[in-house]
Amino acid sequence: MKFFLSIIILSFSFCTNFIPSNNKEINYSHVFFSWPQIPNSDSYFLFLSEDENFIQADTSYVSSNSILYPTLLSWDTRYFWKVCNQSNIEDCLPSKEFFINPLPNYHADQITINTINEQEYTNGINILDFESLGYSLAINKYGEPIWFTRKENFNMDQIIVTQFLENGNFIGFSNGRGYEFNIDSEILFEIPNEYSIHHEIRKTNNDTYFFIDAEIEYHPCPIECDDNFSYFPVPWQGDRFIEINSSGEIVWDWNTFEEISLNEYNPLYAQIYNGVLDLDWTHSNSVFYDENTESVYVSIRNLSRISSIDYLSKDINWSIGESDFMENPSFQNEINFSQQHSAQLTDNGNLIFFDNARFQEPEHSRCVEVGFHDNEPILIWEHVLPDSMFTGSRGECDRLNSGNSLISAGRSGNVVEVNLDNEIVWHLNVKQSGYSVTIYRTQRVPDLHPNSFSFTLENLIGNHENYIMNNNGILNGRIHNSGWGIEDFRYRISNDIGTEITSGILSLDPETNDFQINLLDLNMIDNTYYTLSISPINNELNSNELIIYFQDYILGDINNDLEVNIFDIIDLNNLILTDSEFFVWHDLNHDLNLDILDIIILLNIILIDNN
Repeated sequence: MKFFLSIIILSFSFCTNFIPSNNKEINYSHVFFSWPQIPNSDSYFLFLSEDENFIQADTSYVSSNSILYPTLLSWDTRYFWKVCNQSNIEDCLPSKEFFINPLPNYHADQITINTINEQEYTNGINILDFESLGYSLAINKYGEPIWFTRKENFNMDQIIVTQFLENGNFIGFSNGRGYEFNIDSEILFEIPNEYSIHHEIRKTNNDTYFFIDAEIEYHPCPIECDDNFSYFPVPWQGDRFIEINSSGEIVWDWNTFEEISLNEYNPLYAQIYNGVLDLDWTHSNSVFYDENTESVYVSIRNLSRISSIDYLSKDINWSIGESDFMENPSFQNEINFSQQHSAQLTDNGNLIFFDNARFQEPEHSRCVEVGFHDNEPILIWEHVLPDSMFTGSRGECDRLNSGNSLISAGRSGNVVEVNLDNEIVWHLNVKQSGYSVTIYRTQRVPDLHPNSFSFTLENLIGNHENYIMNNNGILNGRIHNSGWGIEDFRYRISNDIGTEITSGILSLDPETNDFQINLLDLNMIDNTYYTLSISPINNELNSNELIIYFQDYILGDINNDLEVNIFDIIDLNNLILTDSEFFVWHDLNHDLNLDILDIIILLNIILIDNN
């Protein structure tokens, strides 16, 4: 009687792509490391060195097969790294290397932290753009750069980041082009060239993109125009707020020419119209969709107006701002702001934005929070910036999770964080050759790696190139999540031609992050390759993949001739005497060794088979 057993042969397709992959060049100094699982290892030593022989190396104890390195590494430096089994220092994976590029020659030459209150600074790093230098970057609270964009990858060698996503990607625009790109500045999605984006692009939780596109129509010049322009129509520049999906198809749009009367204009821009440039009617600078109110919020700078638009009907819910530029004002209280930027909502539903206060008396830029009471807007909070931080354009206000507010003061080159008492707890100032650097957007996030994770499986034998486990129909594993932007994980099993067999959301134990995948009901065929992919649900491109191969074998058939006899004893004995590498099916008592006990078991199998 022959005893048939089943095994699974596995290999991780990312094993050849250690993170960072071998010889990779990177533009960041805060590094996430991940490596293939070493069987029978619950913890590891990570060795990191500038010397390929590891004569001097920093050693980290790691309880999983990944780590977000706790300290910043050095720019313009080549690093070598390897990982070893903590319980067997000789059991190591092949060493790898990577290179951190030098800071670019266009990097700002003066980044100064004028104020820092360590206790009140809201934890995290700052992702911001140096618009006047044409690139975006991330700095820590001490002003140390930890990431920068390769601006040469984008249109006309410029990129302005407007949003950092929980999937680890960035949203930004460059001279009319809009992008989603990764930490390596590799473009993942580009807005179709038929649009000319200005000021804003944002991605929604529905995987769609909102942006502002300039619209031109010819209409009579207002009465404030010079008489020379009163005889023929002139080009008015309005805006179109557009939402597209990942296929580039329009999902939603709203055109100012269709929704706002031409009688609602700022006379200043009619007075200064000279016939060379378009009449700058609306000059919008922000748009975002809010799921809770099912509304789109837009900031229309030249009308000093913020509007809430019902997403389904496209009707204006309300507009707040300069009533002189409105035919039918929504409110009596104007809040008295001018040329504002970056309208957002706080977690409690209040409106927060940067009031440039241009053309006001006096011109004091400020961060403003507005609520609503008895159907009228009321000023909840403000932080007025000093004269030295006045900015006629640009600017942003963000409410941080600590309750503090992060304020970018546009063309002044300043960013400040203020607490609930309006005290400055952090102050960044940036200059290039003695001149202020324009800062368009700033975002505070925990780190650069919100989507970082790895996973391990139980009962693996073998090495990182070919793992083996007994097939009991269940894959048991554990997710090791280093990211702050991952809520759930998705798994997918496909056959050797890419056809999906099954998929679903991994059910994780809330305390251990353990999971099980049942293979019993999938009718998976022996001697066929399958691929198991595990990825965060918000970034399926960030996938760890496992190649699965089912193979049946006859217990005791050492030489694979489909018989169990004396020749198998001879072959097994030779494996023991020569201390050769062996497969899992050679180890008959599963003690991870080949010895006389395995020969005794094999002899009993032959005796039983012959009876």
